[in-house]
Amino acid sequence: MRTRFAIASTIDSAASGLWPPFVLLFLVHAQHLPPVQAGAGLTIGGLLGLVSGPLVGMLLDRTGPVILVIASNVVRAAGFLCYPYVDTVAAAAVVAAVLSVGDRLFWTANAPMARALAPGDGDVERLLGRQSIGRFAGAGLGAGITAVMPNIDSPVLYNVVNYTVGGVLVVCAVLLLGIRVPHARVKADARWSVVFRDRKYVAMCATQVLFCLSSVAKYTVLPIVVIDVLHGPQWVSGVAMIIGTTVYVIAQEPVLRIAKGHPRSRGMVLGAGLFAAAFLAMGLATFFALPVTLAVILVACAVMSVGETIFSPLSTAAAVEAAPAGAQGRASALFQLAWGVAVAVGPALLTSLLTLGPTVLWLVMTVVAASAIPAVRATQRRATATSAAVRTT
Repeated sequence: MRTRFAIASTIDSAASGLWPPFVLLFLVHAQHLPPVQAGAGLTIGGLLGLVSGPLVGMLLDRTGPVILVIASNVVRAAGFLCYPYVDTVAAAAVVAAVLSVGDRLFWTANAPMARALAPGDGDVERLLGRQSIGRFAGAGLGAGITAVMPNIDSPVLYNVVNYTVGGVLVVCAVLLLGIRVPHARVKADARWSVVFRDRKYVAMCATQVLFCLSSVAKYTVLPIVVIDVLHGPQWVSGVAMIIGTTVYVIAQEPVLRIAKGHPRSRGMVLGAGLFAAAFLAMGLATFFALPVTLAVILVACAVMSVGETIFSPLSTAAAVEAAPAGAQGRASALFQLAWGVAVAVGPALLTSLLTLGPTVLWLVMTVVAASAIPAVRATQRRATATSAAVRTT
């Protein structure tokens, strides 16, 4: 069952990761929406989808994770299959809302399901890390395609990608049928107050928003910055993503092996610092000639990928273990809301900042990423840190 879940979730992550490098290019170039309107449509839909988060958390506590992961595949498949028909801000918002609901289903149930199927020390991080490898591989493939697209103004290739992703998600749903995991049914009178009373857990979720915004910036707005603002070659953003993906895939397993002997909080601080350094470098590089700026972008994407290999699996595993007893589903929903908020708010925020210029965009993102460092330290829980026991979060 663990192998089936690992295969399905990795394929799922890879397929879903294909689309972020395309979405703004698709809406701006193929569907002829202004960048700010395209970002606004995606943000409105994302925010509407976030409303489902609390309900998904309660469903997870009642039903367990398997049925929610399967439902997420079906819902997201429907959304991707509808994207080729999006040609207005309202349509973009509707499809984004459907995908946001599907994301809430998947990401809320994913970590608890991984923990149930991989209960050993370090196993959860490894399973989550392999899912991340799939997601980044998909993003790298998507970015590579954008780099060599013969015509970024034609909707044909975008639509092929959407139909392909939708079909793959249906296949993943079928692979998960029949999987069973242990689940202690939570009483119907469980309350959200159990989660919100744990202030450090709530703060941990808020900290995750900072990291997720940093990741969203890299994958959604970078192609627009390179092609439409800097007027650089089309291939640059694609190559930047491919370099970042390659670094992530190669570094993920070694990084997790090294991190296993240290407090998770230490790794998360390092990951946030790498993001901040990369954004700062891109912001300063805008004062130099275009070739220098583009070279810095290529290096910065590699540095951010190392940061993601550290922060993403460690923070998710830490949140699963820190979830208040008796409300794990609600706790997971709140934590995954961080990613949902970033995905929803990111397009509008980033495209609005971009109207002030790429320097402002990257320097603001430097502050966002750097803010995660004191936030992680402030939410650190006291625990004994050893390589084979419970580590600090």
